[in-house]
Amino acid sequence: MARRPDTSTLDLFRDLEPTPVVPRFADEDVRAWTPARRLSRAIAKTMDDSGKSREEIAAALSAQIGEKVSKAMLDAYASPEKPHAISALRLAGLVAVTGDVRALNTLLAEAGLIVIEARYEALLKREKARELKERAEQEEKAADAEWRARR
Repeated sequence: MARRPDTSTLDLFRDLEPTPVVPRFADEDVRAWTPARRLSRAIAKTMDDSGKSREEIAAALSAQIGEKVSKAMLDAYASPEKPHAISALRLAGLVAVTGDVRALNTLLAEAGLIVIEARYEALLKREKARELKERAEQEEKAADAEWRARR
């Protein structure tokens, strides 16, 4: 006899969407032909999503890095049509000012790298140690097998 599905119990996890460990833009938000244009789109989206005006971001960025950054400079960095590339120092400052690492992850994606929160570093060290341990155990087993085969 087939059981009828339970319709009276709520599914507590139905709408659960875990927070991404690595914040990234949706592909369609930064789609472009070149990495430089993708970064420009990411910078524009970062500033648009920050809830601050570009003047406020420019002032905060200037204070953060100790260099004068104007709204016009930010506009140029955010425009895929302008031949202005943001410096690493200014991009890091933009991340610090907005709290949004997605632009940096857009840039690093070309190199196969990501930005993660420093609190996860210990977990990564642990996993790397486990991988090294497993590799050493495999090498030990292979050496034992070779030893037994040569007796």
